[in-house]
Amino acid sequence: MTNKNKLEILKDLRDYTKALFIVDMNNGFVNFGNMANPKYNDLVPEQLKLINKFRTEEELVAFVLEAHKKNAVEFKTYPEHCVKGTTEALLIPEFILEKDKPNTKIYTKNSTCGIFNKNIQKDIRNAKNLREIVIGGVCGDICVIDLARPMAKYFDEINREIKIFAVKSAIDTFDAPGHNREEWLDMSYKFMEAAGIEVVENFEELESREKKLHLVV
Repeated sequence: MTNKNKLEILKDLRDYTKALFIVDMNNGFVNFGNMANPKYNDLVPEQLKLINKFRTEEELVAFVLEAHKKNAVEFKTYPEHCVKGTTEALLIPEFILEKDKPNTKIYTKNSTCGIFNKNIQKDIRNAKNLREIVIGGVCGDICVIDLARPMAKYFDEINREIKIFAVKSAIDTFDAPGHNREEWLDMSYKFMEAAGIEVVENFEELESREKKLHLVV
C-alpha cells in the first residue's frame, strides 16, 4: 500500500472514539541488541488481541517506537539501542505489516517519554470525539508509564475527560540486579492509578469495563 493510498483510507482524526497505543515493541527491545529481552515475545498474543479488536472496531492503532539519534543523550543513562535507521528501531516481525494498514499511526521518540512527540499531542488534541485510550507495551516502569501518566496530565491540561486503560497482560518489564520485575511493575501500576489511569488485568476485563462504562458503541 502506498503512503497516498494509506492516507486516503485513514479516517479523519475526529472520527475516532478510541485509540490503542503499543509502546516500544521494537526489535531492539524484544529480539536483539543491548536492551533486548526475548521474554517480551510472550506479550505478542495479548497485544494482537487488542490490535485486532481495534481493527474490527475501525479505531486508531498507534505504535510508539524508539528511534534514537546516533549520539542520543539518553545513551549516557542506558546502553545504545534502537538507533534510527537500524533494524533495532523497526517494529518486531509480528507487527511489521501492521504499520501499512488503515487507521494506523507510527510515532517515534528520542527519549523514554512519548508524549514529547508533537504529533502525538496534536493528534490526540484533534481527535475531538476521543473517549478512550488503551495502552500496552514495554517497559512498564519506564516507557509505558512515561507515556501514560504524562498523557493523562496532558488531557487535564487541555480540559478533556478521556478514559485511559493500561492492560497488564500486554505490559511487561525486565529483571536485573536492583530491578525486581514484579516490584517495579507493581509500583508503576500504582503510580498510573494515582494519575487516574485504570489498570485492568487482561483483554477480557478491558471489554467488561468498556461495557460497564458504556464505552462500547
